[in-house]
Amino acid sequence: MQVNSVRTDYGGCRKKAQSKSLGGSSRVGQSSMQGPLKHLGEQWKYLKAQDGFRQAPLLTASRLIFWRFRCLLQLPAIINLREWDVRMLLQPEWRGMAKLVFAFRERYEPELSYLKMILSPGNTFVDVGANIGIYTLAASKIVGETGRVLAFEPSAQSSPLLNKNVALNGLTNVQTFPVALAQKNGRAWLHRGPNPTLNSFGKDPSWKEDGEEVVTETLDQVLRKARVDRVDVIKMDVQGAEELVLRGASSILTSAHPVVIFEVWPEGAVLLGLSPYGPWELLESIGYQFFAVDPGGALSSIKSPPATGNVVAIYRQMRQETERQAKQTRCNP
Repeated sequence: MQVNSVRTDYGGCRKKAQSKSLGGSSRVGQSSMQGPLKHLGEQWKYLKAQDGFRQAPLLTASRLIFWRFRCLLQLPAIINLREWDVRMLLQPEWRGMAKLVFAFRERYEPELSYLKMILSPGNTFVDVGANIGIYTLAASKIVGETGRVLAFEPSAQSSPLLNKNVALNGLTNVQTFPVALAQKNGRAWLHRGPNPTLNSFGKDPSWKEDGEEVVTETLDQVLRKARVDRVDVIKMDVQGAEELVLRGASSILTSAHPVVIFEVWPEGAVLLGLSPYGPWELLESIGYQFFAVDPGGALSSIKSPPATGNVVAIYRQMRQETERQAKQTRCNP
């Protein structure tokens, strides 16, 4: 049963345009050559844009080759993320998140390294669309034993591995939830994409008919049940459905004003019948400002949503207070 009124998206539904041959054997042959070359070009462009590759191109390339062999032999891997002193179990899948984590490690995303700038011992971190748990593991170590991490991953394909990674590191400050966060409580059908990171409540027309029914809850209700009255940082990787998650978190947003890290993916939002820039518009309406994180961890202000990519939203008054404290520290070392 599909519940359209509770639609959300965990991992994205990126719709790619399909090229069509206009006829003629030479055109078909040319298209068959251009397709793979174009794909390789896009992959190379993506790789060059990653800080992890720029910092260590040979190491990253060797890891990708090694991971390819592990996938062919179906050999899982346990890697060490030394910055946070954690280990992570990765399943041998060429498509999806595991390959990128194996290749880039701590440099998986600049926002991952940025966590140490906005989290401290005793804080509470909410990981929405936790997947296999790289943000969860890092945040757990940063907030320490006095802090809390709440990780949400509804997919039966990813949730067990998230739990294994938490157990692998003996993390007692992490609580996992096999539910999807949305704007209301209920149940909905989670469609399965080509790999688990693409699982979505908004089905891409090219996907097979495969999926599972999952429970949906609002973040506000989960926090009340867990007796959590303050959240410091929310990270959302739910390409396209961030607005729904935020609408179910209105109480904590207006009371605690947490930092919100979210992805802008207009096409995913439109597929779900939402505003392309719904999360930006919602957060802006309650006093948030927006920033991008560069590879070095520095913030730069942005005045309009990017075409795609991650954004850090900080409540205006909190940002001003942080800047005042930074100036005082510089003046009184």
